[in-house]
Amino acid sequence: MIKNKDIDGLKCSSMAVKDVCEPCVYGKAAMTPIPSAGGGRVSKRLELVHSDLGGPMSEPSRGGALYSGTFTDDFSHWTDVVFLQKKSDLLSEYNKWLTKAQLHTGTKIKILPSDNGGEYVSNAFKALQDENGTTHQTTVPDTPQQNGVAERLNRVLVEMARTMMRHKDVDQDLWADAMKTAVYIKNRVTSQALPVGKTPFELWTGSKPDVSHMRVFGSICWVVLHKSHIEGKFGDKAAKGVFLGYPDGSKAYKVILDDRKVVKA
Repeated sequence: MIKNKDIDGLKCSSMAVKDVCEPCVYGKAAMTPIPSAGGGRVSKRLELVHSDLGGPMSEPSRGGALYSGTFTDDFSHWTDVVFLQKKSDLLSEYNKWLTKAQLHTGTKIKILPSDNGGEYVSNAFKALQDENGTTHQTTVPDTPQQNGVAERLNRVLVEMARTMMRHKDVDQDLWADAMKTAVYIKNRVTSQALPVGKTPFELWTGSKPDVSHMRVFGSICWVVLHKSHIEGKFGDKAAKGVFLGYPDGSKAYKVILDDRKVVKA
C-alpha cells in the first residue's frame, strides 16, 4: 500500500520482516486455512450485503454487550459492526444501519444473505425486509459455509482484536473497542478481494483514505485537561489513559482514563 501510494499519511523505512510477530501467533493460529469463496462480484453498492452475528463472548464488554453483528457490502467490502446485549437487539440495530446505508448510497439493499439464526428469521425481521423490498436469503441448516463472507469476517475481526489486546495487554472487557478498531483498520487497507489499489473506504465513500491520524490500539497516552478540571495552581494538566480507537462522528480519539472514565480527546 505504501509502495503503490494507495493511502496517504503512512511512511515506513523498511519493508523487511525481521522476526516472528508473537501476538499474531497467539491471536491468529489456526489448524487449516478457510478456502476462498468463488463467484463473481456485484457491480454496485448494496446489491448484496452479508450479515452475521457473533457470540456470546466469554465476558460482557465494558458497555454490557455479549454479541457482535456485522454488515458487509459485497461491492466495496465496507463493514460496519454493532454490539448487542442480546440477540433480539439485532433487529433495531439493523434498522438503524439500513437507514444510514441507504441514505449514504441513494439506493436500497437488494439481497441480504444470513444464516438461519432466530434473530434473522423472526416475523419482525421478515416484515422489515418485505417493507424495504429486500430479498433475504438464508443458508441451509448446518452449512455455515454458505454464508462464508460474513463467517470468515467474524473470525478475522476476533483474531485482529485478540492480537491487538494481547500486544498491549488490554483488559478483556474492552473487546468491543478492539473489534470496532479492527473494523476501522480493515476498511482502510487493500485486499485480494478488491480491485488492485482500492480500499473499502475508497469504494464506499469515493475518497482515498488518509491514515496519518491512526495510532496503536491499547497504547498509553495522555489527555490534556481543560483548565476547569485542573486542581489548584499546581495540579496535573494531563490525565493518563489508554487509546481505544476512533469514535463515530467525531474527529477525535477515544481514551479510557485510569479511573475507567471514557473520554474523547
